Formats: sequence, C-alpha cells, structure tokens
Amino acid sequence: VSKQQRELAALNKKIDDLIAYEIEQARKRAEAEAKRKAEARRKAATKSGTSASKKQGTSGGAGSKAQQSASSSSGSWLTANDRKLNGTFLQNKGRLPVPITGQYRISGRFGRYNVPGLKNVTLDNKGVNYVGKPGARARCIFDGEVTAVFQFSGSKNVLVRHGSYISVYCNLSSVIVRKGQKLKARDLIGTVQADESGNCILHFQLRKESQKLNPEQW
Repeated sequence: VSKQQRELAALNKKIDDLIAYEIEQARKRAEAEAKRKAEARRKAATKSGTSASKKQGTSGGAGSKAQQSASSSSGSWLTANDRKLNGTFLQNKGRLPVPITGQYRISGRFGRYNVPGLKNVTLDNKGVNYVGKPGARARCIFDGEVTAVFQFSGSKNVLVRHGSYISVYCNLSSVIVRKGQKLKARDLIGTVQADESGNCILHFQLRKESQKLNPEQW
C-alpha cells in the first residue's frame, strides 16, 4: 500500500506540473496576443491621423494594459473559444460519456477511502478507476486538444484540455493521439493496459485548472 501511495503521489505531482506548465504557456500566449492587438490599434490610429483615431488609439492602449494586467488572474488566459468550450462543458455536466469503452465497473471512487482488510489505513483517490474488459480503450469525454502525452511507471498517460477543464487518462499500454491534436467527444485515445488478471484499469481524473473534480458528477 505504501508503494502504491508513493507511485500515485508521484503521478499526481507529474500531472500537477504539466497542468501548471500548460496554464503558464496559455497565459503567455494571451499576453502576446493582447500586445499584438494593442500595437495594431496604435498603428492604425497613427496612420489615420485624425483626432478621433488618436483618441481611439489612446483608449485602446489603456485597454491593452488592463488586458495584460488581467491576464495574470485565474482564467484570464482563456481565448474566446476556450470560454465557449467552458460553457458547453458545464452545460453537459452529468451527461458526459464515460472515458472507457465497453462494459466496465468502478473499482475506486474519488476522494478518501479505507483500504479493504487494513484497519485505519486510508488512501486519497484524485480520480476514478474504471475496470474494463480486455481490449478496452480510453476515449475522450469532450471536444478538446491533447496537451501532453507522457510515460510514467511503465504506462502511457494523456492530458486533454477543454478550455479551463482538463481530462486525464492514465495507465494506457498504447496511445493513438499526439500533442496538439484536436479531439471530439468519444474519439479514441489509446488502449488501457491490462494487469496480470486481464483487467484493464483506467485511472481517470478531471480538473478545472488546478482544482480536482469528482468525475462521477460529470
């Protein structure tokens, strides 16, 4: 159990680091885009030479500063498409498909739980464990973009960003997606790795930025 706990902690840290990196990169892109638009407005105002255009250029510069300042706050790095995705993702709460194909059962639920057969021993599950049949595959729960594909402890893992929501698919033996690829809901991601008993256990997590969500509620 201690070994399992250490492995899960290391996996969760890896996921946290990747999500933090993605948010930081998106924030930098948002700042660069705000500066580009402000510069374009300034050049347009200078070229026109009219007092009205000059006034518009001044207000545009002030707006760009506000945008740059706001880009440091949570969620301000989202594009218009990201915000649209957020809205539709939220509207589909409780109706998203399960992230595994075929028949399945849940072997581990979100949150803290007592380890069966061990008194006073509790673990904390950051997601949900889905047990599928041999050949079960992971599938995307919503439209999004693959932001990371990485190897950990002998298995492959995938992160998909849906605006500020991020779905995480762990314990895959193979993947058929790549970083930067656009996915639709129910698109296949890869094959779930089988254990010695033939069970294919997909560990699935759902985040909103760094906040951990209970996948079963979605």
